[in-house]
Amino acid sequence: MSYYWLSEPLLYLAYAILAGITVLSLVPKAYKPDISVPAWLGPVASAAIIVFGFVPLLQIMMFFKDDIGFWKSFNSIMFKFSEGERYAWILVLAILLAILTMIVRRKPGSVLRWLMPVALLGIAVAMSSFNHAASLFESAGQLAFFGHFTAMAIWTGTLLITGWFSTDQSRWSAFLRWFHPTAIVCVIIVIGSGLFLMTAVTPDPINSWTLSYGQALLVKHILILPLLVFAFVNGHLVKRKLRRDSGYHPMAWARSEGVLIWLIYIVTGYMNQQPAPHEVIDTLALYGPAATFVWFHPGFTIGELAFTWSWIGILSLCLGLALLWNVVNVFRKNRAAAGALLCGLGAVVFIYCGLMFSVTTV
Repeated sequence: MSYYWLSEPLLYLAYAILAGITVLSLVPKAYKPDISVPAWLGPVASAAIIVFGFVPLLQIMMFFKDDIGFWKSFNSIMFKFSEGERYAWILVLAILLAILTMIVRRKPGSVLRWLMPVALLGIAVAMSSFNHAASLFESAGQLAFFGHFTAMAIWTGTLLITGWFSTDQSRWSAFLRWFHPTAIVCVIIVIGSGLFLMTAVTPDPINSWTLSYGQALLVKHILILPLLVFAFVNGHLVKRKLRRDSGYHPMAWARSEGVLIWLIYIVTGYMNQQPAPHEVIDTLALYGPAATFVWFHPGFTIGELAFTWSWIGILSLCLGLALLWNVVNVFRKNRAAAGALLCGLGAVVFIYCGLMFSVTTV
């Protein structure tokens, strides 16, 4: 099994961190809590993009090394292939962004902070060429990936930085007044572009559940459910609570949402390294079914899926939805955010099992 996929979640996290630092550097002090970002965070995130952004090229080099040798493969990929040219842009812009984060941290009012979004978006443009949709739909696929990638990073990165590095809760209401609508716009872009990418890469999503890619895509979609519930709590409900109690501390809830974001990064990274199921039956015949699917359907080798609702499937789905509702209930009863996070993760498990118990092979 290839472990190259482990680099992708770290790449997404690093980019989201830089997106969060960039967005918050452009927001006036009156509209955000006091935030103390460690001096090393921006440069380390930039270094992570340089290292983990190189992994797709390394995969190509390792593929050709047995035929032409590693160094000849390295020279060809880096200096003759378009992938090498795009990586050179990522390298330059990541170094520039590392320098800018250090300068802007020392001088928050520096005019150089306006160069940060330019470098950030430049990295996303270069990365947009390394995905399945770009190879299928060229400029439309690249644009969809760019929208999906940057919107997700702006939403989650801003939340991660604010949730983990706020030093107090003052001006949290002012922060939510602009961040909440921004997050809603980002979610709409993420869902819209995600649907386009899914129709391009996974035209038969239900039958793709038999494959590793489809299993990861299903888990990712289910993880989005508690994430949206937490986003509703951290946006709408926290805003209402702060109007009644200005001393309320919402950081634990923001951090819990960050855990779900990190899990989605991990699942997405794994998914992107699996064979894309353009033709499910052909991919199934070539790579075999996913081990997690076989746990629920022993002996399955090939075939299509149909929904056959069973009592255990319906019970699991109902328990999952009840746990999702309990996330809101935990907030309203002023209980610990960790309990809500456990409810959210439990909901993911039950909804996944409910769907697996509700399909049969034909």
